[in-house]
Parts: sequence; C-alpha cells; structure tokens
Amino acid sequence: MKNRSLVSIDDLSTPEIIKILDLAEEFEKKPIQKLLEDKVIATLFFEPSTRTRLSFESAISRLGGKIIGFTDASSSSVSKGESLNDTIRTVSSYSDLIVIRHPIEGSARYASEVAGIPVINAGDGANQHPTQTLLDLYSIRKTQGSLDNLNIFLVGDLKYGRTVHSLLMAMSRWNTTFNFISPEELRMPKEYKLYLDNLGLKYYEHTDITDIVSKADIIYMTRV
Repeated sequence: MKNRSLVSIDDLSTPEIIKILDLAEEFEKKPIQKLLEDKVIATLFFEPSTRTRLSFESAISRLGGKIIGFTDASSSSVSKGESLNDTIRTVSSYSDLIVIRHPIEGSARYASEVAGIPVINAGDGANQHPTQTLLDLYSIRKTQGSLDNLNIFLVGDLKYGRTVHSLLMAMSRWNTTFNFISPEELRMPKEYKLYLDNLGLKYYEHTDITDIVSKADIIYMTRV
C-alpha cells in the first residue's frame, strides 16, 4: 500500500482492507506513534468540513507529521482562477501526501493522476468517501464481531450521499443484504443497484423504516 493513492474504496483489495482494520485496532490501543515524522501533509478542502478535516489533522499531528493547506478555496489562488491541475502540481512540490475534498465528482481521481505523490480522497461530490468507509467498517466489525452476512439498513439521502455509496461497495464483499430507506426522490442511484445485481446480492427499497427496523443488524443514518 506504500506510495499509493486512495480515491475509491475499490482501490483496496479485501485483504488490504482487513489489514488496515487490524492496524487501526493497534492504533486505538497506542494512538501516538511518530510514523509521519519529517513528513508534510497537505489538506486541501475545497468544501466545508468539520469532522473529516479535524480527524485527518488530529491523526497527522499524533503521528508526528506537519500540516499545510487550506480550509476555504476562496483563501487560495483558486479564487484568482487557478486550475485544479496547477493547484495540485504546486502543492505536491511542497508536500509528501495530499488529502483533498472537492465538490466535483472525479476530482480526487484527477488529482491523483497529476500529483506525483499519493492522494487521499476525503470526499468528491456525491461520488466516494473511502476513509469514512474504513472507519465505518472498523466500527461495524468492532460492534458485530464480523463483517460477514449482515443486514444493513442505509437510511436518508441515498442519491447524493457519498458515504453510503462507498459503504455499499465495501460491504458488498461480505455477502451483505442491503435495505435502502429513503424518500422517493433520494433513492439509491441505479448504477449502485446494478453493481449489486452483478454481484448477485440482495437489496430491498422502502420509504419507511418503522415496520422493518427490528430486522437490522446495522442502521446507517445519513442527512436528508
């Protein structure tokens, strides 16, 4: 996994995901380890963020790294018309790794192709949020004891919610049954249902959770 970008959860194999979860368990017991000493990490947040940005910056600090970047694109040269290409190329010359959040789908993949250093996707539009998914997988495994054969309820904004898209793709590796609960206008996009169809996995769609909630192993709530 060294010197690789993480743009989509599918950039990781199943054994690699399990290895990351095992490492996270070790870090939970001993969170302060100077693995990023002498490393500079750039956090480029073109969209507002509280939990994702601060969790990254807290982790970088605990691991001994130094942080540069911005929390508002209007305070960078983007406000003067600088392209994403130029921003990424410039910042990559100052840093060892880039963490990026951007409102446009595919922006993180593009950044990884032009950067010359590893890029971590902290959310690109309605597309993917792979690091949130790794945290979700860790929490699910910790509470359930396993990732296998679970009945997961994804609730809320399933159309634009990048976290549910990443989680669906990840949990599809462990024979998951999915229940999608949302208003009609915020249903899970067809491409993700086709993704499950191609894997032969079961999913069900609902507009109300009341009568089925007792069947859930995990209820994953998102904002509407």
